Amino acid sequence: MKKYELQLRQPQQKRPPRPPLPTALGFGGNEDDDVERDITLQAANNKYLKDIEEQQKKALEEDPSVFYYDGVHDERSRKLLSQKP
Repeated sequence: MKKYELQLRQPQQKRPPRPPLPTALGFGGNEDDDVERDITLQAANNKYLKDIEEQQKKALEEDPSVFYYDGVHDERSRKLLSQKP
């Protein structure tokens, strides 16, 4: 059986301070930093897209039908339909 009694609060451990909340878009902040950040993000995005394009080219060189999803689906559907009595 559980015993109910007065429980005193134990001292809480100190928590580290929270990081500051981000400022709303368009308010507070240096516009020059925003431009530099945008340029950096765009450069990273362009590099990412270039890497993806290179991977796609390599995949197509290895197997030209690697992205032929619809054709594979259609062939499987035809096989399944022809097997049914």
